[in-house]
Amino acid sequence: MADADRAPDPQGARSPGEFIAALQALKDWSRLTYRELTTRADAVGDVLPRSTVANMLGRATLPREELVAAFVRACGVGPAELTVWLAVRKDLAARAAGVTEIEPVELAEPIEPIEPIEPVERGGRGGRGEPAPPTGLSSSRTPDAGARRLRMPMLSAALGLTVVVAAVAAVLVWRAHDDEGGGEGRGGRDDKGGSVAVSPDDSAPTPAPGKYRIRAVHSSLCLSERRTDKTSWVYQVPCAEVFPSFSLKRLDDGLWQIATLHPEHGPGCSGIMGQSKAEGAWLGDDYCESRGAGEEFRLEAVDRPAEGFRLRPAHTGQCLALPGGTTRRWAHVVQLPCRSDAPGQVFRFDPVGSGAKGRPSGAKG
Repeated sequence: MADADRAPDPQGARSPGEFIAALQALKDWSRLTYRELTTRADAVGDVLPRSTVANMLGRATLPREELVAAFVRACGVGPAELTVWLAVRKDLAARAAGVTEIEPVELAEPIEPIEPIEPVERGGRGGRGEPAPPTGLSSSRTPDAGARRLRMPMLSAALGLTVVVAAVAAVLVWRAHDDEGGGEGRGGRDDKGGSVAVSPDDSAPTPAPGKYRIRAVHSSLCLSERRTDKTSWVYQVPCAEVFPSFSLKRLDDGLWQIATLHPEHGPGCSGIMGQSKAEGAWLGDDYCESRGAGEEFRLEAVDRPAEGFRLRPAHTGQCLALPGGTTRRWAHVVQLPCRSDAPGQVFRFDPVGSGAKGRPSGAKG
């Protein structure tokens, strides 16, 4: 069996955070959504609420054994692999239970206290960036802060000075980068995926937040799930058959979210499943905040090969596309490198509800 077909192995995990990262890798390998995992668990008598799985993968603490067992089974691995997962979890729990306090270090000679350094206010951009992966928990705990301040003032002062210098350097580097006007994170163009033609007169209006049918210009078909499927992949279908409802929500830093409202599963978001960076990765609907920057998009106005917008996932800078400009119904929407001549990468937004009868967003008058 090829390595790519094998489930992730947790035996390299040395901390709870690394174990959680391995569980996330297992979910990505399974290509199952939260709702599909819950359905698979129910089928074998396990209890695996979607919200519980999302909380488990968003923390860096060791999950309960029964939760790990239900999750791993739902992801599709066999009994032998499940035994390995539970053994690794048990070993990590035993290590955590054996942690002891570190005794504070006594200095040979007292050192006169040094005047505290005034903190420097640091600048920052804020906004919504890609969340960092969970980090492991430390294997030791810090001694009492008050005792350390009394016994190690010189070390504290040196550390404070280092932090201040690093902060100032970071601000200077950020300002230099900002002055250059580059970077995808500030709304600049990232053309690694291919050249993109932006309307020179900005005549293509930016859509306002609200409900829309998202229509592929080349095929006049719209983004939709398949109502009868248990999966939540997004396809192109006749616009009259769109399910569930889609809407645009504005985020910080020029980003947008494609929100959904499912009659059974409630609010959700469209995103690249597993936050994959691979070309051809599928677009799907799932619970919001489950895929980080994989469910955040930039809307880029273009005027060729047609007027409209390219939808660019923030974590890759690629473009949502119908491969080869296919007009086939129920073709998967995927991410591919952006190309100015690719017909299947341009979309328009047709307003829905509230008596909206205006022209489609992305079309000139």
